[in-house]
Amino acid sequence: MGKCSNCGLERKESDKFCLNCGHEFKNKSAPATSVAPLQTKIPSVKRKKRLAGLLTAAVFLGAVIAAHLFLEAKYDVSKKIIDMNQAFSKEDPTKFLSYFMVPDDVISDEEGFYDFIEKEGWTEVRNRLKTESVLVENGGLADIILDSNGNKLLSIVSEPKLFGLYHDISFLVHPVALEVLMPLDKTTISIAQKTITGNAGDKKTVGKFLPGSYGWTASAASAYAPITSKNTADVHGDGDNFFLLDPALDAGTLTVTSDVADAILWIDGKSTKKTVKEQNTIGPVPFDGSLKISAETTDASGKKVESVPLVVNTDTAHLTFTHVQEQAANAAAQRQQEEEMQEFMDFHENNMPGFIQDFRNGFESALNDGDYFYVASYFPMDSSIEAEYIAKMDEHANSSVYYYYDFLTTEITNVEATDRNTLYVYTEEEFLYSLEDKLFRYFKTKVYTLSIIKNGYHITEIKELTNVKKEI
Repeated sequence: MGKCSNCGLERKESDKFCLNCGHEFKNKSAPATSVAPLQTKIPSVKRKKRLAGLLTAAVFLGAVIAAHLFLEAKYDVSKKIIDMNQAFSKEDPTKFLSYFMVPDDVISDEEGFYDFIEKEGWTEVRNRLKTESVLVENGGLADIILDSNGNKLLSIVSEPKLFGLYHDISFLVHPVALEVLMPLDKTTISIAQKTITGNAGDKKTVGKFLPGSYGWTASAASAYAPITSKNTADVHGDGDNFFLLDPALDAGTLTVTSDVADAILWIDGKSTKKTVKEQNTIGPVPFDGSLKISAETTDASGKKVESVPLVVNTDTAHLTFTHVQEQAANAAAQRQQEEEMQEFMDFHENNMPGFIQDFRNGFESALNDGDYFYVASYFPMDSSIEAEYIAKMDEHANSSVYYYYDFLTTEITNVEATDRNTLYVYTEEEFLYSLEDKLFRYFKTKVYTLSIIKNGYHITEIKELTNVKKEI
């Protein structure tokens, strides 16, 4: 017995060909004869085993290639960025956020984060991701991507897979540390899945948040009315990945004043049994109009009077009483009327010295010349005083004796007004009167009644109050 030199199968010495692989055996000791080659068939069992081995090897190789292609695609960062971009373009916040690595202790809101990235400029962020990812793929070091305020936003993280044959590149989002400033004592604030309590001025740590918008609610203890509020906080870093939430509650301490400081303060229909002066501050109270205040006093007749009720919507409130307001309004109107009258009097008092002196100068000339023309403009036309002075000038013009007037002084002692149309001007006047060879000195006091007209004044009456005559 021997073995095939080609496949190793045992053979008989008489075999010319290998029954397994068909290899021709050469036997030098055998006489050379011209014999037709012996054709044999490989047993079917061995042939099936051979085919099965070849098929198994092919399947294994195909599986290896398929696995390689799958893993290569799975860890292809370019494809990941393309898929991320599609999710952003389709406005799918949940799908978009799934492409980022978010630590387990970080609170996130898909829509809020999506809106934040949109405001930052997705195109810019996407291009930075591509650039930094290429650096990591080529064995380089990537820079941390910052947001527009200088906060850390994204880092490129590479994790080796299958003994380093592949690398899974992820995009780690840096969170923002959130604190809240408590606005009032015994305040409770809820934001996302976090609830915290504290007193006015306390800074409380809430946790780590992805940048974005988060709704919050707040409530505070009050002995007067419920204090609640809600709003949305745009959580973003201040340059150091820190954000302080300062929630504005529509509430606080109310300062109360009143027309009557000793009036009793009422809150929501209940008496405090204290005066406004005694309890001029109350709080905390809501400023949303849910609280009503009023006050109660007595009028001059001893009757109880209630103030005008107020709803509280700001941090100050002044309670008014109708009867006090009417008195104040009347007093204010009286003051205004007096002030206006004083302005009126000041204006006309300034005009009187010139007006009266001009009239006296004209009157002096009219008497000496017997001519009414000098004073005609000072009297209303067709009035009784005009007729009186025309007659007086005619009398002097027709006088047959020598006379002469010399007006010495005219002093205004007072100006009064009963309305805005009439003035009373009081004067002291001194003049000399010559009649032939005699000389007389006159001292007179008069009151001039003036009618105020558009361009000045008209004298409607001149009344002589006293007249002292002395011969010199």
